[in-house]
Amino acid sequence: MPVVYIKLKKPSETVSLQSILGTYCHTAWIRSEDPDRGIIKLITTEDTLNETLEILKNLKNEIEFDELTPTAHPQQAE
Repeated sequence: MPVVYIKLKKPSETVSLQSILGTYCHTAWIRSEDPDRGIIKLITTEDTLNETLEILKNLKNEIEFDELTPTAHPQQAE
């Protein structure tokens, strides 16, 4: 299963991001990988990956975050 990590610029927005992404429950499972650092893990499927990435693209207008490469471990995202 594809995994996308994002790093919030403001970790305090974790709950907001999870609430918004939760409304798209059919696209990805959302997990706080490291809430103190704002690392969020989105577990998706091959058939919903593009939709998940499109949602993230649109959310960048509302919440600031960096998308990490799917293979990057969150500890490397400093």
